[in-house]
Amino acid sequence: MRLLGKFGVAAFGMAAVLAMAPAKADAAVLTLTDTFGGSNTIWTLNVPTTGCTTCNGITLTGFFQDPDGAGAGVNAYTGTGIDSVQWMINGSTITNTGFQNFAVAGTGAPLASTASWSFNESTSLNANQCGGGAAQGTCGQTTNPLGYGPIANGSTLTWTFNTTFSSPLPAVLTNGNIRAAFNNLPGGSNFNIFSPGGGTFRRWQHRRRRQHGRRWSDRARARLDGTVRPRGARGGSSQSSQVST
Repeated sequence: MRLLGKFGVAAFGMAAVLAMAPAKADAAVLTLTDTFGGSNTIWTLNVPTTGCTTCNGITLTGFFQDPDGAGAGVNAYTGTGIDSVQWMINGSTITNTGFQNFAVAGTGAPLASTASWSFNESTSLNANQCGGGAAQGTCGQTTNPLGYGPIANGSTLTWTFNTTFSSPLPAVLTNGNIRAAFNNLPGGSNFNIFSPGGGTFRRWQHRRRRQHGRRWSDRARARLDGTVRPRGARGGSSQSSQVST
């Protein structure tokens, strides 16, 4: 009986410690697909840690998918310039965007320059770069009004941020949005604005697991990067609006 009593006390103590432990922070990924022109451009906002006030390593990625691989088809935005992007997490106000880096991957893509982008909180994009107002989120525009480009077929653009919010992010993110504006090159007239109604974040728990001797599986890492969709998961919502030139 005494032995059982000791085990009971130990179990109760362990339960109390677990109850007082902080909730595990999760990663959250928002994916929206732009189907303009009959091709897919996949936008991903990856928030690697929730519950933070200053959140490091947030990435915004645009993948200009080649529609047919080695065939003659190209992504609808091939040859255009992107002059502004906007992202937001619903219910969370950004006080410092903390833009860190702009990178480009893909054959034939022009070199990236972090200095060519500037971001401002509480602004939104329109036909004149980040000329609109917004209570939440952030908008970035190129210093060259023509935009970054020409965009290469199959290329990937990535913006990285260490963002500070007015209050800690919720442990579970719900909805958000991503927008982008494009210009014709070389003239610079408006080509298209991707402006969806937003979408829902997917939640990924940080789990320490080993696969082939690694703490994280390659597939788990790819999911967090937004390059691999979970089996059976549905894609994000998509919407595109044409702007007259």
